[in-house]
Amino acid sequence: MEKGTITVIKEKWDQLLSDEKKIRLILLVGLLGMLLIFLSGTGKEKSSQVPQNAVAVNSVDNESFCRQTEDKILQLIGSIHGVGKAKVWVTLENGTEYVYLQEKTHSTDTSHDMDAQGGSTVREKNDSTASYLLIEQNGIQQPLLQKQIEPTVQGVVVVCEGGATPQVSEQVVNAVSCALGIGSNRVYVALMETP
Repeated sequence: MEKGTITVIKEKWDQLLSDEKKIRLILLVGLLGMLLIFLSGTGKEKSSQVPQNAVAVNSVDNESFCRQTEDKILQLIGSIHGVGKAKVWVTLENGTEYVYLQEKTHSTDTSHDMDAQGGSTVREKNDSTASYLLIEQNGIQQPLLQKQIEPTVQGVVVVCEGGATPQVSEQVVNAVSCALGIGSNRVYVALMETP
């Protein structure tokens, strides 16, 4: 930039700043803009949050899933020759995942601006929002469940009377890993202590 251009810009800026009413107007418009941005951001967050009552069901389902899986594994390995009495413990890698139906809207505003030299500027503004579809059940608003993804088993521990026998131990590991679709390295078999 040339020194003359900088001087002209500086003079215009000084003239603008010298007028106290203009400064107040600029500050007021700026504050209103920030307030609008803040309010629009908080509204979107609230509309996409899942209600608390949906999360409370999750921990109960995870516990019951573990217990049911342990019971099924116990019944399965109990029928293997040489296992004897057994106890089973299942750990989860992740819990039950709920996918709720969402209503999504997307809009694009495009504007073309022409400058004095004949150049063109294209401005594009994308706006998208998502909100959960709610249904009323027993007087309570709840999100509409699209699908439920069962938990993933992380590992299984089997403690049994026949755990010291390599053949029994191998059969238990194979049965559990095959039934749950997990690797044999995620199944541990140990000898049960006799009283």
